[in-house]
Amino acid sequence: MAFLLESLTAGGALADVSETDFFVEMPVVLSPSRLSQPLADSPSSVTIIDRDMIRASGFTQVVDVFRLVPGFAVAYGSSLLPTLTYHGLGDGYARRFQVLVDGRSVYSPDFGQVSWRNLPLALDDIDRIEVIRGPAGASYGANAFMGVINILTRSGDYGAPYVEAGLGNHGQDILNARVGGRAGEYTWRLSAGSASDDGLQRDTPDDVRERFADWKSELQLNARQALTLQAGIAHTRQETDFTPYNQHHGYASLGWKFAKNADSEFSAAYSLTEETFGDKPGIDLDYRTTRHNARAQWQGRVGGALRAAVGAEYRRDSAQSDFYYSMHDTITEDSRRLYGNGEWTIDPQWVVNFGGMAEHAHTRDPQFSPRLALNYKADRRQAFRLEYSRAYRIPTFYELLAQNYYLDDGGTTDPADDVVYQTLLAQNLEPEQVTSRALGWLLQLPQLGLQIDARAFHDRYENLIDVAFVSAGDGNDYIYQFVNESESVTLRGVEFQIEWRPDSSTRIFLAPAWARIRSHDSRIEDSAPPFSLSVLLDRKLDPRWRVSAGYYHSGAMTWLGGGSRVDASDRLDARVAYQTRMNGHAVEIWLTCQSLFGGQTEFKALQEAERRFLMGGRMEW
Repeated sequence: MAFLLESLTAGGALADVSETDFFVEMPVVLSPSRLSQPLADSPSSVTIIDRDMIRASGFTQVVDVFRLVPGFAVAYGSSLLPTLTYHGLGDGYARRFQVLVDGRSVYSPDFGQVSWRNLPLALDDIDRIEVIRGPAGASYGANAFMGVINILTRSGDYGAPYVEAGLGNHGQDILNARVGGRAGEYTWRLSAGSASDDGLQRDTPDDVRERFADWKSELQLNARQALTLQAGIAHTRQETDFTPYNQHHGYASLGWKFAKNADSEFSAAYSLTEETFGDKPGIDLDYRTTRHNARAQWQGRVGGALRAAVGAEYRRDSAQSDFYYSMHDTITEDSRRLYGNGEWTIDPQWVVNFGGMAEHAHTRDPQFSPRLALNYKADRRQAFRLEYSRAYRIPTFYELLAQNYYLDDGGTTDPADDVVYQTLLAQNLEPEQVTSRALGWLLQLPQLGLQIDARAFHDRYENLIDVAFVSAGDGNDYIYQFVNESESVTLRGVEFQIEWRPDSSTRIFLAPAWARIRSHDSRIEDSAPPFSLSVLLDRKLDPRWRVSAGYYHSGAMTWLGGGSRVDASDRLDARVAYQTRMNGHAVEIWLTCQSLFGGQTEFKALQEAERRFLMGGRMEW
């Protein structure tokens, strides 16, 4: 790194620094401190995935987009429930992330998972995704344990109305459409779509069919105030050996913004989210969750050198399941949060970010998550960041209150074949805690079209929650209980995010990462791939033709919680698109190829991805 820095900064001698050196265009992020900041001033490392990257990747599922993020691993435990992790500790539920869509939290309060295939969200409606790499409890609270995924959808006129359809092997078909309009200061759009495929493997009964509809509208009340109304529904159906699972998701939200002036803005929002799941015979696995969320925030300038964002949030989560909790009553939790984040510009070279969040949920004591970061801008091309943070993850409803019993008779009448699966009520379960220290380096060379973002990190986890085997009963039984790990776990590593635009028609994105976990538990030590790499190449050959390819490597690792050890894997995707105009309408015809190498395993050793081809077209008007 030192050699590269010396070579790129004219023999190692930094140019004289003046205040005007720092007023160059740099990517701006919104998520880390809840303030709009250039990357050089951000307290955290952030990956920005924009619309062009999503399109070039050829992905049709939003969860696959995170394969582009350094250190992330994505896998399909089943065709219905994909999962992801960041540098290890991953299982089938991905409980350690805060996931937001336009500020609305979408992780489930029962198991902590995100139902990625059951979100009312069209990929084409996404404006950008900001991924905070590392704990962000100071800004987003308990579930921002490993990071934050903030999905921001398009505003304003929402782009042109369109229809898109595609067909492929393995039962793939997609159909998406959007309409919208404007009436004075009122804008709206309605998006809807459906998709289906035959699941992970053609000989497995796990076909999936998904449908959604999503509405977003904005009303500019006056020059300072605006209202945003959003609502959506989604339904996903998965075939099984018996009868289908059905999963439903519905939400509504109302937001208000008031810009007092250029340096002061108030905002408030309320959202309601409901999810249901069930319909497997023999075991009543139905569950229902509801989340009411109200939040308010002020952000602005306090004096000439200090900016701040302060806010409060109230949330009511509830869950009901006869099977998982052995009771018919609804479980309800009220949580409250207060947070504040500040940015202090000492001079053009030095910036201090500080903040914290205090929250109270169903744990015995309130939790406080602090963060402190020091940013040094050596010149207009490069910046360094030193950061410290602490975050917590509060146990999910299921971890805290699960108690269930299931008898599998093996399809026979012989009691000797009976197997009991039982989960015992957890005792004195404590929140997980992570203490993170990181060093960041950002280099921008606009004349070369090059940007490098590096992060070295050391995280210490305590009180990790795991499932313990309690006893074997009569020898055939499996009896479990959620417990806190008695020993701490450490994670060390380094990751890079490199973007190079050698000319206006070419974009190359490269994301290598190295990580190592230290733990007394060999499964946990093996849960992080020692090396992973993502590469995305996007090239416009001429005004009509565009080609792109993505390569994704993951080292051998172990998925916890229902997964297994999987070998190192390599995935190659490609996309070819032809753009033209027909009767004044923009038309695109495209072909997407996924898993061209075939045979890679992602979550379980016996689940191998198969080559997939999807061809379609899109028309705008």
